[in-house]
Amino acid sequence: MGILQSLYSYFGYGTPGRTDDPDPVTGLTSRDKYLIANSWAKVRKTPTESGVALLNVWLRKYPEHIQLFPFRDIPMSELPTNKKYQAHGNSIIYAVSSIIDALDEDDLLVTILTKVGETHVPRNATVKGFVDLKASILELFSSLFTEEEMKSWQKTLDVAFDVIIKSLKENGGK
Repeated sequence: MGILQSLYSYFGYGTPGRTDDPDPVTGLTSRDKYLIANSWAKVRKTPTESGVALLNVWLRKYPEHIQLFPFRDIPMSELPTNKKYQAHGNSIIYAVSSIIDALDEDDLLVTILTKVGETHVPRNATVKGFVDLKASILELFSSLFTEEEMKSWQKTLDVAFDVIIKSLKENGGK
């Protein structure tokens, strides 16, 4: 990036209307939200492929979590072509998309995140599973996004997973 372009970006000219005033609920700045939305656009273009890639990272690194899924008896090498696996990956990407789309609506965002925690209790999802999923998302994204985007993703996922995990625990999850 050139010096002039860096200065424009630094002073907000590259992202019109963006400031660094943190949101009172999430702590995210409008710059963070902008970076999240722009970087996520790359991922959401191919929801099934992106979801499968995320599941692959998560379940290869933390194979114990596969026991929670109906595709648990399928060999890992066959999972990427399994329709149930693809469908679950796709649904994860759509769920994250709804979270990203709600970043400017705090009440809606908290409601969506709380519901994620609630709906995963009957599925025996665990706090560790969500912590491991967050780590896997960051690992996958680190190969796709810039350092600045990754800082915004770290902040966003910290907030999101805190709400999800709180909801999971409040609803009897472990």
